[in-house]
Amino acid sequence: MDSFKPFVPHDSPEPEFTLKAVLAGLVMAALFGAANAYLGMKAGQTVAATIPAAVIAIALFRLPFFRGGVLEQNLTRTAASVGEALVAGAVFTIPAFMMVNVGGERLWLELRSHFWAASFILLAGGLLGIFFIIILRRPLCVESDLPFPESTASAEIVKAGQQTRTDAPKYIFGALGLGALLQLLKDEKGIQMFRETVGFFVRFPRSLISYRVAGSKSLGEVSYAGGISYTTPSASPALIGIGYIIGPRLAAINFAGGVLAWLVLIPLVLFIDPELPQRLAPAAGGQAAWDVISDGIWRNVVRPIAVGAMLVGAANTLYGMRESIMRSIRGAVRASAGSVSGPSSALTRLDLDIPIKWIALSIAGLVVPITAIYHHFAGSWRAAIVAALVMTLSGFFLAAVG
Repeated sequence: MDSFKPFVPHDSPEPEFTLKAVLAGLVMAALFGAANAYLGMKAGQTVAATIPAAVIAIALFRLPFFRGGVLEQNLTRTAASVGEALVAGAVFTIPAFMMVNVGGERLWLELRSHFWAASFILLAGGLLGIFFIIILRRPLCVESDLPFPESTASAEIVKAGQQTRTDAPKYIFGALGLGALLQLLKDEKGIQMFRETVGFFVRFPRSLISYRVAGSKSLGEVSYAGGISYTTPSASPALIGIGYIIGPRLAAINFAGGVLAWLVLIPLVLFIDPELPQRLAPAAGGQAAWDVISDGIWRNVVRPIAVGAMLVGAANTLYGMRESIMRSIRGAVRASAGSVSGPSSALTRLDLDIPIKWIALSIAGLVVPITAIYHHFAGSWRAAIVAALVMTLSGFFLAAVG
């Protein structure tokens, strides 16, 4: 493996942890967090703040009264993206407490009276994730070429913003302007000139299959139908941009997943379950439309399959990173003992981490309140301890791939 060469030399006197960088990061974290909280609750998904935060940080630190270097920009971008990620964890977990029924009663009737409980849950989970990332920093950032799309894009944006030529900012903000224009032209609240997607349903001709047993005795006939729900690719600036960033190989994998879902799995479910529309008719207030049924199959059948495939991929990624993760842990232990591999025994800016013993003690300490949280809901210490240990271990694995 080639030795890691940082964009900013390790002996550079350039400031990094400054008051203006921290304050800018906090403000951007609050703004992106509020926007993503609204988007997550309304649309069921959030938008990563890493890339827009990197662009805004570049522009912000070029202002005459707020000038700063690349390290300050990176710190601000990181703080903003962490705030967005914590909000995403909130909007995808906290509402479950208001939806689940325990003993025939809602666990939480409303959120306001459980504000501090929710804050405590997020604080414990957020701190745990931070300590995990400290351990994983070396394999993810130092001993890796940033294989993750958002990390790659953010790094390239920050580096492009430091060039003295004027082309980089022009491309960055030009792309932002083009994306905003496309959004304006396709959004119904803007100047809609075209739709983002167009979908239609093609029905299969009805098939009649006669079931027989030995002796040619007929068991009966079953009529099968179904069809294929087609949807054009989404004319979304965000999807177009991320497709360009991840490249043709990963984009092809994503496209293949969509083809497998909508052209194979969903038509297969529709075909082999001919009575599905009739069973869904009472809930739909009559005969359910085929496109509605297709969307329901996608949400309730295909997406869980996709989640399972994602978990298998995550496990495979972790298995491939096993040596790097172990090197990271061993390196953190050596650094905490004061010994650093290499020609110099002095710790550089790139090797300054919280000592591994304090990280381990902090993680162990956080397991205690996490166990208390599980006991509060489960009412059993044995179940709470098992759940806390399982989720702590799972959190470490998910931090490595999330």
